[in-house]
Amino acid sequence: MMNDVKNPIFSPNKTVAVVCYLFMTLLGGSLFATLIIAIYCGIDTTVSFQELLSALTKTNIDEIEKHLLKPYAMVNALTNMMTYLCSLALVFFFMRNFIMEDAIQLKKRYKKLCWFIPLAAGVTYALTFLVDWGIQSLIHQTSANQNLIVTMIEHGGAPYMFIAVVLCAPIVEELIYRKAIFEFLKKKHIAISYLVSILLFTLPHMFSSQASIGDWFLMCIPYAFSGLLLCVVYHLSDKNIYASWFAHLVNNLIAFLLIII
Repeated sequence: MMNDVKNPIFSPNKTVAVVCYLFMTLLGGSLFATLIIAIYCGIDTTVSFQELLSALTKTNIDEIEKHLLKPYAMVNALTNMMTYLCSLALVFFFMRNFIMEDAIQLKKRYKKLCWFIPLAAGVTYALTFLVDWGIQSLIHQTSANQNLIVTMIEHGGAPYMFIAVVLCAPIVEELIYRKAIFEFLKKKHIAISYLVSILLFTLPHMFSSQASIGDWFLMCIPYAFSGLLLCVVYHLSDKNIYASWFAHLVNNLIAFLLIII
């Protein structure tokens, strides 16, 4: 571990990284949203602060008035970008020791990982796509989280969502849901690490869904299955964060491209 920082407050610490991530996810987004709404309404005077703030509390896209759809999408996209950028900076800083150690291991085990990482990414995307397609064919709807992402991308927020979903989210989420969780539970049976990681990865993606209980559980399956595959990739790479990060990035990148094409 790296202990080169004299002030212990700024030393690498996975617990602090998780706390920072939770703060940004639960509170940081709301703070950014309020600030961005104020700035947006100052530029576009046809939209009031109160009506845009009210629109952002709705999770059902169909409930958003037509003239608010673009401002709603833009504010959400900018909020996501700012939240993930700050999360990335904080998590990366407090988990830099793991990032450096895994980079060293990646260099040492280059011959194996140079083929394993792209293969794992391809298999992960293919299997995730099949499961997602199967669930959507069964219930004919997608999660509120997915609908919101599509809305943000299709209504002017594509550049900001690319930064948030493709560049930032994969590395931040892998450091938290794989590296940190597996490190916290490394003395437990590996199955416990898998279970906790999958649950914590799945639930945040489903909090805003208002589907019936049966459909809700079915819509959890693609996220849980994706989390399982990322755990497998991380585990089989001897817990190298670069393997699951690349698989996660490829999955999000292809999904993003399929929306904008």
